[in-house]
Amino acid sequence: MTEETNATSTRNIVIISLAVAAAEALGLGVAALISGSVALGAQTADSTADVAVEVFLLIGVLSSARPANDSHPLGYGRERFFWSLLAALGIFVGGGGISLEEAVESALHPAAVNHYLLAYLVLAATIAMDAFALVVTLRPLRKKATMRGISLRSQFRRSTDPASSTVVLAGGTEVIGGLVAAVGLLVGQLTRSSAPDAAASAVIGGLLLVVSVLLLRSNQELLTGRGLPPDLLDVVRGVIASQPGVIDVPDLFGVIVGPQSFIVDGDVTFADNMELHAVERTIADTAGARRERWPSIQYLYLTPVPSPRPRRTRDQGPVRSWGKTPEPP
Repeated sequence: MTEETNATSTRNIVIISLAVAAAEALGLGVAALISGSVALGAQTADSTADVAVEVFLLIGVLSSARPANDSHPLGYGRERFFWSLLAALGIFVGGGGISLEEAVESALHPAAVNHYLLAYLVLAATIAMDAFALVVTLRPLRKKATMRGISLRSQFRRSTDPASSTVVLAGGTEVIGGLVAAVGLLVGQLTRSSAPDAAASAVIGGLLLVVSVLLLRSNQELLTGRGLPPDLLDVVRGVIASQPGVIDVPDLFGVIVGPQSFIVDGDVTFADNMELHAVERTIADTAGARRERWPSIQYLYLTPVPSPRPRRTRDQGPVRSWGKTPEPP
């Protein structure tokens, strides 16, 4: 899947999720006002925040697709990381914060819930829409996982597209939140108490806070230059080392610069009897193998060196050999 295809797929997913969130926010808001359910109010806050979240994600997807230029020679891929970070903040404040606030307000000032049938019908409709949107958003992730021969969980964990990750997590949270709200309403109806409804709102708020923290952490790592997984670097190292005349690859590291866009840099030790044109040919062949096998590695820089060079990193302090494999983040 090329970067352009991936961007188009992500854009379509975000647009679908935006339309679903807008419809749900309207329906849930009306049902919450009529029924007086705090859990429905929490779901309304969640859906309303989700509208803002999807708008942030759409801005990020569109802005990150701009081509590289002199001011941004590596492209605008990290724009998506920035807007996804704002989306995660929106979930934290607009969804989790408001849901917990309504739960506390309901516990302090209980109010009767009415029109249960309307509330159930609206919840059933929103859960169905959320489930449909979730299936659609998971489809490209499943396809990528199948192509790479890894599990969906591993693909999700290694994904460098925060927009799709945010949509999936937000969609899953919506489905779970709808079920929790329905259970809270049912228990409250059977016991004739508003406490279960308030408890459901608190559970929804807590779930949203957990999801937002996970997304904030993921986007922080991407914005601060997360490296490529060591197992992927080992495979790339093996391809480079298999080229004619290459004796050793004493150092290799990669950095994520955008969704499905990476930079790999390293040192290569060649045989002493190799001529300059042969070295250049080997580097060109390596670049060709990289383009064919890993189109996401858009930049590959190899420097011929006679021996391993030391490198000092700010976070680790002491000088270490470039021949050591980087520790997993």
